[in-house]
Amino acid sequence: MKKTFLIILSLIFAASAVFAGAKEGAAVTKKKTTAAEQALFPDNAAAYINEVEGECQLKRKGESYPERINDIFIPLFEGDTVYTEIQSKLEIIFDDASIIKLDPNSKLTIKLLKRGKTNKTLIELIKGSIMSVVKKLTKEEEFGIRTKMAMAAVKGTEFVVSAGDDDKVAVFDGAVAVTGYDMEGNELHSIILDKDNETVITKKLRKPGKAKKLSRNFVKKYNEIKDLRGKIEHVRNYRRDGKIKKYRLERRLERIDNLKRMKRGGIGMTADQKAYIEQMEKMEPFYRAELNEIESKERKTKQRIKKYMEDKEQ
Repeated sequence: MKKTFLIILSLIFAASAVFAGAKEGAAVTKKKTTAAEQALFPDNAAAYINEVEGECQLKRKGESYPERINDIFIPLFEGDTVYTEIQSKLEIIFDDASIIKLDPNSKLTIKLLKRGKTNKTLIELIKGSIMSVVKKLTKEEEFGIRTKMAMAAVKGTEFVVSAGDDDKVAVFDGAVAVTGYDMEGNELHSIILDKDNETVITKKLRKPGKAKKLSRNFVKKYNEIKDLRGKIEHVRNYRRDGKIKKYRLERRLERIDNLKRMKRGGIGMTADQKAYIEQMEKMEPFYRAELNEIESKERKTKQRIKKYMEDKEQ
């Protein structure tokens, strides 16, 4: 049995050559599309990068070296590894409308992305910390985070897992069953970790300690959890209303505006980064035209509804 710390939580950059992972991403889209469309709509991937801040890297399965992550909406697949450097952060959204945030100086590998009648996701947290907001799951669904020394099981919750000399689990909403394992993978001890509580799994004992109220370091993360919750609720609402295309167009244009500001500043930018920004600027008219078309249709629909209601009252 591997000497691993397993956290099981019962719970999509297809693109042009300017994007990291283009070779892998080409399989994401079934129909022939433009680079702009591919970069915007990674519809067939089970996970994708929703936000990137600072120096982050992606190493595809089977590749020897990682590439810098410049863009959002990069699809992720089984075997992919992502890294964050100091003062860098990364968000990943899954197709079941769950979201995770990888803190600075962290690293994870996606070990399993099984999709079908039931969703099963397994992530290996190699170092650092992950903050997660996971949607309520069915009995058959699983969402896992593996580190070194224990296993936690939930059915939808808000929590943080950190991996270091000692591993920690903190719950902000919901409940988590945390189980410790020995070096051979045998179960040692389990506890139920409720809302506003944390536990530590020490390297020496390899089992969760007694649950206690969130420490100051975790309490400081409440605003981050709130922000993450707001983001995924926003995505869920857009999906429910059939407006996910509009959401992605708005995000893409917001990203382009930020990149243009970076270009004007020009401080510390590499030639590759400048070339990437120029490519995004070329795609901007396409995105704005698409968004304008959607908003025009929405206005016409509202006008028709208004007219219908007025006629009905007469």
